[in-house]
Amino acid sequence: MRERTHPDEMELSRRTLLSATAGSSIAAVAGCTGISADSETDAVRISLGSEPTSGDWGAYGGVVPYYTPFQETLTAAPPSLGEVEPQLATEWATVDETTWRFTLREGVTFHDDTELTASVAAESLSALIEARPIGFTRFTPDSFSAADEYTLEIETTQPEPATPGNLAHPLMSLQHPDADDPVGTGPYVAETVENGEPVETSINEEYWSDPASVELIFEGVVDPQTRSLRLEDGETDVGIDLPHGSYSQLEDTSGVTVRTETEPRTGMVMINKYREATSDRKLRRGLLYAVDQYEIVEELLDGIGEPAHAPFSKVISWSAHDELPPHTDMERAEELVEASSYDGESLRFIIAGGENEQRLIAEEIQRRCGQIGVDIEIEEVEPAAFFTEYREGQSDLAFVELGSINGAADYLVYVMYHSEGGDNRGQFESEGTGVVNPGEEVDELIDRGDTAFDREQKAEAYREVQRRVMEDGVTIPIYYKKYVLGTREDIDGPDLHAIPHMTDWTTLSR
Repeated sequence: MRERTHPDEMELSRRTLLSATAGSSIAAVAGCTGISADSETDAVRISLGSEPTSGDWGAYGGVVPYYTPFQETLTAAPPSLGEVEPQLATEWATVDETTWRFTLREGVTFHDDTELTASVAAESLSALIEARPIGFTRFTPDSFSAADEYTLEIETTQPEPATPGNLAHPLMSLQHPDADDPVGTGPYVAETVENGEPVETSINEEYWSDPASVELIFEGVVDPQTRSLRLEDGETDVGIDLPHGSYSQLEDTSGVTVRTETEPRTGMVMINKYREATSDRKLRRGLLYAVDQYEIVEELLDGIGEPAHAPFSKVISWSAHDELPPHTDMERAEELVEASSYDGESLRFIIAGGENEQRLIAEEIQRRCGQIGVDIEIEEVEPAAFFTEYREGQSDLAFVELGSINGAADYLVYVMYHSEGGDNRGQFESEGTGVVNPGEEVDELIDRGDTAFDREQKAEAYREVQRRVMEDGVTIPIYYKKYVLGTREDIDGPDLHAIPHMTDWTTLSR
C-alpha cells in the first residue's frame, strides 16, 4: 500500500472546505444572476463558461468557434481521441513531406447556399490564418490552393505529420470568406449575435449530415457556481464545466443529471527554471516530491479527476503516465531542499483570480511545502493578465491547466517546453532564457517528434521529453481533468466528447 504524509490532525478536511466554499458562492449569487430563461421557446439553453461573443472573433462572424456549432472543420477528433476522422474532407494523403491533398465532401453548402468547393475552402482558411496566425499548424496564408473543384492542396512550412489533426482544431473552422456574420456549414445557423448577449440559433435544414432536432441558445455564465445554480433552479437546460464541489449536490438534485468525462487536459504547477529563487534543480525537485496529487484529487476535487504522473493526460496517445511513478515523497523532498541553495526567500505562486479550486490546491501545496521549510506566497492574478505574467517570467510558480482541443496534441509539447514555443519564446528571444524550457537537448527531442511520420518514433521522442521535464523539476503534474456536464431531466444527450469544445449538439434532444 502506498505510504503518504497525511494532513495535520487539526487541518480542516479540504473536501469540507471546498463544499463550504461552493455553498457560500451559490448563496452569494442566488437571485441575482441577471439572466432569465426564455419561457416562450422550446429551445435548449446551454450555459458556457465564457461569453460566446467575447473577444476578437471577427474572422468567425463574431462568435467564438468553441462549442458553437456554426462552422465545421475539414477533419474531426473522435469522442475517444483515436484516429482523426473525416468531416468536410472525406480523405487525405501526402504528396511529399510538406504537401497534402484533401478531398472535399461534395454537396455541402454554407448557410447562404454557397457551395463548398476547394477554392472557397482555400480562401476561407487563408483568411483565417491571415487574421489569426496559428503557429503550431505550420500554415501561412499562402498554404492553401485548389488542385481541382473538390481537391484542396495544402503546403506546410516544414514536414508536419500532425496536419490532419491540426485541421480538426476549432480555430480551423471554415467560415464563408465574404460573410460578416457566422456563416459556416454547421448544423445550426446563428440568428442573433450581439456582444455580451446569448446567441440564439435555428436548425440548418439543408445540413449535409443528420440534422439537429432542437434549437439552441448559448449563454455565457462565467462564474461556475452560477452555472451550477442556474441548472439546479431550472433556469438553464445544460451546464458545461460545472464545479467539482457541486457535483454531489447536483447528483442529489431532483430533475438534474450530471456526467463526467476525462479530458486531454492536465492541472499542474509550472516552476520557472530561470528565476533566481527557483533556479536550483534540487529545490524544484524538492517541491515536486512535496505535493501529493492523490490526496488533492480525493479531497479537493471530490475524486473527480485522476492523479497525474506526467505533464500530459493519459488519454493522449504518447503520454508517459504509465512510465512515470507517483512523485510524493516528503522525506526525499526535505532532503533535496536541505541540499539546495534555498535560503528561506518567499516564492511567488500565481493563480488565476476567481478560481476557487485552484486557490484550495495552491493553499494545500503551500502548506505541504511549508512542512519542508519552503515559504510560498500565493497571489491571484486577473485571468486576462495571468498568462502574460507567466510567459514574461514574473513568477516562481504558476498554476496552469493546459490540454489539447483538437485531434492532434503535438502542439502542446512544443508550446509548453520548446524554447521557441509560445510559453517560452518571449523570454528566450529577449533574454536567452525562457520559463520552463529545459534546454537544447529537449528542443531537439521535440523537433524530432514533431517531424516524425512514424507514430512510435513520435511517441518515444515525446515520452522522453516528459521524462526529462520531470527530472528537471520544472513541472508538478497534479490531475488529469474531468469536466462535469449537467442536464435537466427532460433533456436527452448530448453524447460526451473527451474534448468538451467538440460536443456534438445534434445528439441532444428534448
